Amino acid sequence: MRPEWKRIAGLHISPESDIGAVWLAHDTASDVIHIYDACIFRREVFAVIAEGINARGRFIPIAWESKAKDMNEKLLSRGCRMLPDSIKESQSLAEVQSREILERMKTGRLKVDKRLSEWLDEYSNYYRQDAQIPIQSSPLMSATRYGVSEIKYGRRVHTPSYKNMNYIRVAIV
Repeated sequence: MRPEWKRIAGLHISPESDIGAVWLAHDTASDVIHIYDACIFRREVFAVIAEGINARGRFIPIAWESKAKDMNEKLLSRGCRMLPDSIKESQSLAEVQSREILERMKTGRLKVDKRLSEWLDEYSNYYRQDAQIPIQSSPLMSATRYGVSEIKYGRRVHTPSYKNMNYIRVAIV
């Protein structure tokens, strides 16, 4: 991943209390979104979840669903950079976001790291139930939708600027 690409993460809690997390990088020059990491925390305590999220970059903002208010507060208290506004999940919004993701995949503007077997497995088993997108049963797909929908809030890696540093002037007399 290049430092000038914007990064964001999506986080979804499923009814089985599994938490899906997906990390994305947006190359704004070519408008390509790269999914470079994904994991599912299965019945883990919040300290482990927060440490797993923060290990991938404390500067990365996290998109989350409005139903997970308690999770948001617990992760905020452990140093995770949760976005201030949540996503209000609905069936129609999930449909629009899923179509955008599918369009990006077909046009090559959404790329998934081949090492993400769990994400790829979930994607291959992701299908409509009763002609609707399954909102709750696929935590990684839901987390991906959140990340893609909030990509505009992504942040770049902060690189220190050495030009503006104030060095102490020392002279040998």
